[in-house]
Amino acid sequence: MAGAQGSGVLLTPTLVLTSAHVLDAGSGEGGAGGRGPHALALGGHLSDPVPCEVVWKGETGARDAALLLAERPLVHAARLGPLRWGVCVTWKPMTGCQAMGFPQVQRSPDGSLEAVQVPGTLTPLSGSLRRRYVLRTDHHPPVGGSGGSPWAGLSGGPVLAGQVLIGIVSEDPPGWDHSAVDAVPLIQIVSSADFWSALRKHWPEAPSLLVEEVFSAHPDDLAYEAAYAKAVKAAYSRLEIFGLDDLGSGDNTWDLDTAYLSLEARAPGQAPGPARAGAQRVEDLLGSRPRTVLRGEAGAGKTTLVWWLASHAACHTLPRKLGALNGLVPFVVPLRSLAAQGITSPTPSQLSTIARLPVDAPPPGWAGRVLESGRALLLVDGLDELPREDRAPARRWLAELLRLHPATRCLVTVRPLAVDHAWLEAEGFEELRLLPMSDTDIQSFVAAWHAAARLECEGYADGERARRQRELLVELEGNLTQEFRRTAGLRDLARTPLLCAVVCALHRRRSGLLPRTRWELYRAALTMLLGGRDAHRRIHRPEGMELEPDDGRQLLQRVAVWLVRNGRVELSREQAVRQIALAMRGLRRVRDQGTPEEVLTHLLNRSGLLQERTRDSVQFIHRTFQDYLAAKEFQDSDCLDELLSHAAEEPWQDVIRLVIGHCGRAEERRVLEGVAAAADAAAGVGAGEDEWALRALSGNCAADAAYLDDDLHDRVWGGIKETAVRLASPEAARHPSGNLKEALTNMPCPSDFSAREKELLMTLISLRANGSPLV
Repeated sequence: MAGAQGSGVLLTPTLVLTSAHVLDAGSGEGGAGGRGPHALALGGHLSDPVPCEVVWKGETGARDAALLLAERPLVHAARLGPLRWGVCVTWKPMTGCQAMGFPQVQRSPDGSLEAVQVPGTLTPLSGSLRRRYVLRTDHHPPVGGSGGSPWAGLSGGPVLAGQVLIGIVSEDPPGWDHSAVDAVPLIQIVSSADFWSALRKHWPEAPSLLVEEVFSAHPDDLAYEAAYAKAVKAAYSRLEIFGLDDLGSGDNTWDLDTAYLSLEARAPGQAPGPARAGAQRVEDLLGSRPRTVLRGEAGAGKTTLVWWLASHAACHTLPRKLGALNGLVPFVVPLRSLAAQGITSPTPSQLSTIARLPVDAPPPGWAGRVLESGRALLLVDGLDELPREDRAPARRWLAELLRLHPATRCLVTVRPLAVDHAWLEAEGFEELRLLPMSDTDIQSFVAAWHAAARLECEGYADGERARRQRELLVELEGNLTQEFRRTAGLRDLARTPLLCAVVCALHRRRSGLLPRTRWELYRAALTMLLGGRDAHRRIHRPEGMELEPDDGRQLLQRVAVWLVRNGRVELSREQAVRQIALAMRGLRRVRDQGTPEEVLTHLLNRSGLLQERTRDSVQFIHRTFQDYLAAKEFQDSDCLDELLSHAAEEPWQDVIRLVIGHCGRAEERRVLEGVAAAADAAAGVGAGEDEWALRALSGNCAADAAYLDDDLHDRVWGGIKETAVRLASPEAARHPSGNLKEALTNMPCPSDFSAREKELLMTLISLRANGSPLV
């Protein structure tokens, strides 16, 4: 083609892929010249070319390509989208393709260059013997000047199938009256080890070599992906922060970047040592793990992390350490929503609709093409929120999907003991555990919470009121910071973002008076939400209804216990109305104020505890409040035996842990004996994992009990010691030990169960997990 002018593809602001023959054709404007230093101009006037160095050059035959390194950036990095390589894997003509570049024919009268798009149909079979792609233009070609090719200068320009780079223009073949252009297939370039070595040398952060198999161009995908990314950003860039709706707007959602707190995590299997040994920020750990199971306690920030990843990946704004995720298409799969939608094994076409984003239906087959291209970021949130019997089918679905699309990045979130430690190991997943917030994290969270609260003051019409509120919040932040530094017990209450937010909200509401136990914390939060908010904001009888805190609590208890009994975390509006109606039979003050439908609407609008995420899906703002209220209902209705009959079932164990704080002395003993008996029964049938989970549950309940007889104390902690040693012994090889160590690590222990004793048990477990003999 042109001897002095060519085009190229910007891979980075300084790296340009072009044709090798352009460099051999002699120096000239706008292109490369000779075999020494070369100059390159990016369209426009050519008065200021940029010197370039040839860092790789293929032969001008089958691999007619070269890689240039510009002396300075040619464009701002933000203008470059993610790079996608592709190879055509069909012999059928592929419409919707295009070539781009700066041909001589597009030069304006004043001598400046202008880009041109050449739409056409790729005919893969046409140039197969010459190892070329052929693009047939869709319109009549322009007239060439001086008898030459009208496409002179287009050499080195990209050939795209939709968004995918599949080749670079090489020549205008004779005999076709300029209605076709040849291109070097990109696969021939990137298959060169020398090319890849040069690329990595000058672009260390280059994405992994993933060459997509392209069957068709699908030009509609580009527009849809832009709309989808916008919808993801709108849906997941706002974070619910407990307690901030008290400030006046009625909206407790805040910009994710303002409120997001980076938490620490670590991989399991580390030797016993300091509690935070090996801890790193979770973002640092996720970058190098294509498939991750992230475990974390209730309220630990798992869903917040999922939302943060989705919103930033869609907009290409993740930090450098997570740069491999930028530009991926996030599919958020909130497992709590599957049952309500009647979905058990989502198909690719359902992945973009499960989260019910505010976006139109995608082009047919779009999600499947995203998966096939390896550009999907699958975020499966809340595995523990599936009933236990549904978890194995969910695992099969996920495994099959990932085997079919092995390049898919995937994050699965789950509570610590919901599934065993090797649950997805066969599928290449690595485990991470979100750690409780450190003292430093708590202080950072307090600062972020109050900073978000002060942002609300900007919306006040009364400037003087805004000033006073800001000053008050600054004072409260300082006081709470000091209180956390002084009081270890308060820090231990606030080790998760959820509970730390509850503490911040209560500290503000109660002018510095803070609860000292988890149950006091929950009770105070419920009282604040169910009774104090509207009174504090001087809202009288909203919607013609005024419920006492105890009335609201009893109504919500019936909804919560229904969810626990049915293994659900959400219910339809009709089901919620039915439970409210049953609860109202004994609440005469409530019956006099409205119908069950009206009472449910009032709770959704005013309580701050229930929410309607979709048109027909009601759920609690957080699972912790659901479990707390369900536990209270089991205790109030004398149904502890029913609760204990499910002690071996993981979803019920959080409820049992919470019920202990509602119980009197006799009820505490009943619960502890019931859990110990369930552990003994599991030991009798050789169910090691179930036994250990029950021993861990008994230890947590004993630590939280207000009154504990010596005989019961000895039974609980003696069982824990005996079980830990036995399950870590060589004879117990058939029992996995990951959950054993996990539970023991986080178990509160009495003073006579020393830290040294706990460390020795963990050492035994670690040795057994690594296959080492025990002595």
